[in-house]
Amino acid sequence: MDGSGLVVRDLSVGYGPVRALRRVSLEVPEGAVVTVLGGNGAGKSTLLRAVCRTLSFHGGAVTEGTVTLGGRRLDGVSPDRVVA
Repeated sequence: MDGSGLVVRDLSVGYGPVRALRRVSLEVPEGAVVTVLGGNGAGKSTLLRAVCRTLSFHGGAVTEGTVTLGGRRLDGVSPDRVVA
């Protein structure tokens, strides 16, 4: 992938001592539409919150991994800028 889409690499998320995601990786090309499927408690909402940078508002934290959009890392980018 050329970095123009969404790239999630080895993303791990925790809520205190509870590990919600373990080393999740995915690539979504620019303009693509994807669906994340899974049962209750599988981490779908946590993944979306981590990508949109709203995880801390729900008491969670990214413990490792990176999220890039259009080749730009989203570390420190505010949620409203990510969504825009």
